[in-house]
Amino acid sequence: TGLFQCCDLKDIKLAYRLNKAMEKGDNWKFLNMDRLNAYWSKFFSLLCMMEQIDVVMKWYKEMTPSLFYPSPRNLLDLLQALDAANHLEVIPSVW
Repeated sequence: TGLFQCCDLKDIKLAYRLNKAMEKGDNWKFLNMDRLNAYWSKFFSLLCMMEQIDVVMKWYKEMTPSLFYPSPRNLLDLLQALDAANHLEVIPSVW
């Protein structure tokens, strides 16, 4: 689906624009729960790859568990981002 292409392109600005559109009104209702979770999962993985760790953690705290439940892949991406940013002390708050 075209919705996920920005995640494949590794374009964080485009992902933020897409996310803003998703949050408008009831737009999120156009996706079933599986697709919605897949969307949040890809968005979060992109955040882990492209954003500063403090921004990633802010999104993590806002998104889980209200918007999505992180997949094992999301948790691995988060751990790698924490490791790369030398912030492994944050790991206990992730659980």
